[in-house]
Amino acid sequence: MIIMTKYILGLMYGGQNPSACLLKEGEIIALVEEERFTRVKHANNIFPMNSIDYCLEIAGISLQDIGAIAIGWDAKKFDNGDILDFFIDTLYRYKPLAKESIEWYLKRLNNYTSENLINILKENFKGSKLPMVEFVPHHLSHAASAFFLSGFKTANVLTIDGHGEEDCTVLWHHDGKNFKKLEQLNLPDSLGWFYTQFTEFLGFQPHDGEGKTMALAAYGKAEKNIINKVDKLIEIKGDTYKVNAGFFYSRRHEKYKSFTKKFIEEFGEPRSNESDISEYYKNLAYAVQDKLEQVVLMLVKKIYSITKDKYFCFAGGTFMNCKLNGRVAKKDFVKDLFVNPLSADNGISLGAALYAANELGCNVSHKLRHTYYGPEYANSKIKQELDNFKDNLHFKKVENISEEAAKLISQSKIIGWFQGRMEAGARALGNRSILANPLDGKAKDIVNSRVKFREMWRPFCPSVIIEDAKNYFDIKVPSEFMIIAADAKEKVAELIPSVVHVDNTVRPQEVSKDINPKYWELIYNFGKITKHPVILNTSFNVKNEPVICSPREAIKCFLNTDIDYLCIGDFLVSKTKK
Repeated sequence: MIIMTKYILGLMYGGQNPSACLLKEGEIIALVEEERFTRVKHANNIFPMNSIDYCLEIAGISLQDIGAIAIGWDAKKFDNGDILDFFIDTLYRYKPLAKESIEWYLKRLNNYTSENLINILKENFKGSKLPMVEFVPHHLSHAASAFFLSGFKTANVLTIDGHGEEDCTVLWHHDGKNFKKLEQLNLPDSLGWFYTQFTEFLGFQPHDGEGKTMALAAYGKAEKNIINKVDKLIEIKGDTYKVNAGFFYSRRHEKYKSFTKKFIEEFGEPRSNESDISEYYKNLAYAVQDKLEQVVLMLVKKIYSITKDKYFCFAGGTFMNCKLNGRVAKKDFVKDLFVNPLSADNGISLGAALYAANELGCNVSHKLRHTYYGPEYANSKIKQELDNFKDNLHFKKVENISEEAAKLISQSKIIGWFQGRMEAGARALGNRSILANPLDGKAKDIVNSRVKFREMWRPFCPSVIIEDAKNYFDIKVPSEFMIIAADAKEKVAELIPSVVHVDNTVRPQEVSKDINPKYWELIYNFGKITKHPVILNTSFNVKNEPVICSPREAIKCFLNTDIDYLCIGDFLVSKTKK
C-alpha cells in the first residue's frame, strides 16, 4: 500500500560527513552538512543535530510533522551478525585476528545495528516520539542520490566508494521503474581504499586529501617500473577487477603502522607531509590515478555492453574525482553523464530520503539544478555582525554588489563572496566563494599562499556564464557543479592561466542566470570589462577548515587572510588600515 508522506528527513551519521536532508512531497527543502555548524572538518562521528534543527526550522515544522526518517545503512545486516562474520572471514584470509581485534570489530559494527541507531535518535530527540524509521542500504542510497536527480528517464548507475556495508562497487541499471543490480563487488576489492591508501602514502590526510592525489597526478608521468608496481595491487581480468588484498590486510610494518610490510617493501618509505615532493611520488600519483581510471572505464564499458543505455549516473566518494569523471564523459557511447555533487557520504542523507520518499509514493525524479539548500542571512543580520567588528572594518551598503565585485576583481583584487543560501557539498558554487582574476597569472599563487594557506601546486576552478562556457572549455556534458573535468581549448591557458591546470584540464562551473542571477551578473560584468566572462572560484575557507556558513565566520576569515574585499549581502567591506 502506498502511503503519501509530506515530510521525510534523511540522515547520515555514525561516520564521516554527517548530514541532514529534508524533503517535502519529494522536493528538497534543506540539505546541509554538520561540519558547517561545528566548524570541525568532516565532523566525524558527530550526530547532525544542528543540521536537523536547521532543516526543521527552514520548513517551520517540528519532529512531529515528519512522516519518516530515512537512514543510509542496512541495519538488518548489522542486527543479525552477518556483517561481523563477513569482516572476520574476509580479513582472516590475510592475517590471523587476535581476540582483541575481533572484539574491536564487534564493538564498531554494533554501532550500526538498528537498535543502536534508533537509540541515538531517541537520545538526541530527548524523548520525543519518533516517526517511522526506514533503513536504506548505503550503496542504494548513493544510487538514489544520482539517478533520481539526473533528470534521466533510464540510466546506468555506478556507485563506488571505500565500502558500504560489505559492498564497495555496485553496477546498477534503472529502467524508469526500479533499480536492477547488475553486479556487486565486495571488500577487499575496494577502489576507494586503494586510492586512499596511496593518498596517505603520498603524505596527505586519508579520507580528505584524495583531491590532492588527483591534482598531483597531473605533475607526474608514466614510468614503467612504477606502473608495474601499481599493477600488482589491482589486476584487470576481462570485464572485472581484483584487488591484491595482501598489500592492504597482511602484517603491519613495524615502523609505518598504517601500511603493511608488503606495501612498504614494494613502494618504499611514505612521504612525510612537510617534505618536498620528489619525481617518484609525482609519478606514483600519476600511475595510481591512471589505474583508477582504467578500472572504472572498464566497468562503464561493461554496463553499456549489458544495457546499451547511453545515460550514466555516478555517486560514491570515488566519484569526487573529477578527472576520472571527465575521462568517462569523453567516451563516444556516453550521451550524458550526471555525477551527484555530493557523491561522498555527505550525500547519503539525500539519497536515503529520496529512496524512502519514492517507496512511499512521492515523485522524487527531477533534474538537480543547484545545491543552495543551506542557511542564508538577511542584510539586517549581516549588518549586526559587521557592527561587532567596526573597529577593524569599513563597510558600506551598495546598490549593485555584483558590479562592484566585478570591477574589483578586474583590478586583480581578491574577493570574499557571501550571498544567499549556502551551497551543500565540497565545492563552492558562488554563494560561499573566494573569487579572483583568472587572467592574472599571479592570482593562483597569491590565493594559495596568502589566502588558502595550502600547497602552491594545487589548482583552482573556473566559473563561467553558461552562454560562453564552450568558447573556453571542451565541455561534453552539463557541468554546473565543478565535478566533471574538461579540457581547456587551444590557447585558453594563455588567456586565463590561473584556472587551467598543468595538464590543460579545468573543473568548470557553468553558471545560469535563472539559477544564480547575482553570481551570473558578477561574471557577466567581469566579462564586459575584460572580454572574458570567467572567474577564479574557490571555497570560502582556509586549509583544514570547513566552508564558512555564517556572516561572523566570513568576517573572521576575511580579517585573518589577505582577501582584499568582502562582498557580503549588499555590503562592500574593506579592512581598517593600521
